[in-house]
Amino acid sequence: MPESAAPQAWLEFPDGRMHWLDQNACTIGRIPSNTLALDQPGLSRSHAMIQPTPGGGWLLTDLRSTNGTYHNGLRLEQGATLRDGDKIELGDTTLTFRCQQNANAAPEAGATSVQIHSGDCWLLMLDLIGHTAHTHAVGAETASADFKRWLELVRPGLVRSGGTINAYLGDALFAYWRQDRHPAAKVAAALQELVAFQATAPRPFRIILHHGRIRISGGLQGESLVGADVIFLFRMEKSTKPLGATCVLSEAAAKSLDLTGAARALGAHPVPSFEGNHAFYALGN
Repeated sequence: MPESAAPQAWLEFPDGRMHWLDQNACTIGRIPSNTLALDQPGLSRSHAMIQPTPGGGWLLTDLRSTNGTYHNGLRLEQGATLRDGDKIELGDTTLTFRCQQNANAAPEAGATSVQIHSGDCWLLMLDLIGHTAHTHAVGAETASADFKRWLELVRPGLVRSGGTINAYLGDALFAYWRQDRHPAAKVAAALQELVAFQATAPRPFRIILHHGRIRISGGLQGESLVGADVIFLFRMEKSTKPLGATCVLSEAAAKSLDLTGAARALGAHPVPSFEGNHAFYALGN
């Protein structure tokens, strides 16, 4: 038996499809007997395998494929430990490995990271409401199935709008839009779509949106977002829970999307470690 269960993990296709991984080994290849069968040129009959490890991680290995398996651009010579956001290339197919991370662990850029971008972004957090209580009430298996269904429904809209999902933090999702690439109207439309989805979602969730300046770095350990505004978003999520709103915008986010008139004012409130009180707005309930 594994010492600890691997976190929920899945593979993402470029077209938005998802393949969920479980606690069994997942073989990938061209023939139907594989866990993930992909009838595509360049793949061997049994090409690669992803399996959980005793320590609670995930291991990628090549199954002596003809064209090789590539991990973040490098051909595998031995097994490689997978991290959230890693790219897996199999022939002409590129998959992204994603997994839930410890919500209390702040992502850090590796020593080999390089700055990709510095500028204004919209920062988004989607946080499931009462996930721990729900898990206790229905059991881990049902709660996991509910999480999967929620993510399968919420993710496509973010991808269509050009949003980049940076991390899955336990029962929360952290994403962003770069202002130099996406107009405010497009982000506002994506936000309204999320608010509308709240009414029919399989699990209730909060929407937290902030606008600020960040630095984006990339390296072997994936993409990292840093800056005071990233910290503000995370602390804003916790400090605004008592306000009872399910979609909360910082003043900077509301102004940047021209929503101060349409949104409901929630007043000004303190945010830990940030001086003074800060105005917040709500959309929907």
